[in-house]
Amino acid sequence: MTAREYSCFAYWQGRYGGLAPRMAFTATDPDGYARWRQAFGAKYEECLGEVPQGTEPLDVAVVEEVEQPEYIRRKVVYSADRLSRIPAYLFLPRNAPRPAPAIICPHGHGRGKVDPAGVAATESDAAHIRAYNYDYAEQFARRGYVTLAPDARCFGERTDDPAEVYGHMQIREGDHWCDVNFVLGMLIGVPLLGLHVFDIGRGIDLLQGLQEVDGRRIGAVGLSFGGALTLFSAAHDPRIKVAGVSGYFNSWRAYPMIDGELCGSEVIPGLLRYGDHAEVAGLIAPRPLFVEFGTRDPLFPVQAGLAAFETVRKIYALAGAADRLESEVFPGAHEFRGNRIFEFFARWL
Repeated sequence: MTAREYSCFAYWQGRYGGLAPRMAFTATDPDGYARWRQAFGAKYEECLGEVPQGTEPLDVAVVEEVEQPEYIRRKVVYSADRLSRIPAYLFLPRNAPRPAPAIICPHGHGRGKVDPAGVAATESDAAHIRAYNYDYAEQFARRGYVTLAPDARCFGERTDDPAEVYGHMQIREGDHWCDVNFVLGMLIGVPLLGLHVFDIGRGIDLLQGLQEVDGRRIGAVGLSFGGALTLFSAAHDPRIKVAGVSGYFNSWRAYPMIDGELCGSEVIPGLLRYGDHAEVAGLIAPRPLFVEFGTRDPLFPVQAGLAAFETVRKIYALAGAADRLESEVFPGAHEFRGNRIFEFFARWL
């Protein structure tokens, strides 16, 4: 065992343990809330980096179509920017009133878009989806929402061949390369998470261009890394009218300090000097936000998440939107519970 005085991890535990973010929410009245929101919102955008502008034509191509009794599932490909394109699964419910509300459904830190879309090539894939109740894009489509499940950069079909790049490294749980891509981006000052947020925005562009979609009624839901993308994208993009975060909301001062479980896709450089997950969630107010917590989540300690959520309650109360914030604590692990969240979205979207 490494001596504590030699341990890099112990060093960071000490640094984080004594950290007091400079713009942590402490307001006690609506005017203080408004001043905090303006100041922290500007700092959030600064730390997020120069998110590109979606100026490229989407140039949407349909490359596959599967018909089911309740929906049509299309595999579509569309432009992110001049250098990259995004593959995604698009669900069009058959019997929903048109135009319908739509939900973008980012995936977790695993196989990519196939998980929220419920696409399984093998029984092992199907078991993986069942274990996490992962197919929330399909579940929402069955309830009448148009849904879109895209691949994030360095996941799914947007993963490079490890036999050709990245020093031939082998990693767990599929071939995704968050840390390498984070470092490559930081060499030129481009945070990977800012690109992820940009890509979520491109998915919203696509949804708003569909005749089947009411472009004023766009939501976002995600598990784990998908919850991160939902949280950070909703704080950035006001077109996301309702947000659902499952198996992620917590504190950067808590969950990475347990065993170093953190990746480059979840990092906004420098932001913890100013605020944490609670403050980011506060930027979503007064738009509706639902958060799920599993009591046995091995990655995100529930007590830290609940403590952070109490700060969000204070923010929503001062924003005059206390009724638009809800949570569910369920007896389970790292999964999409999908219980009260459907009723919440039906009410607000």
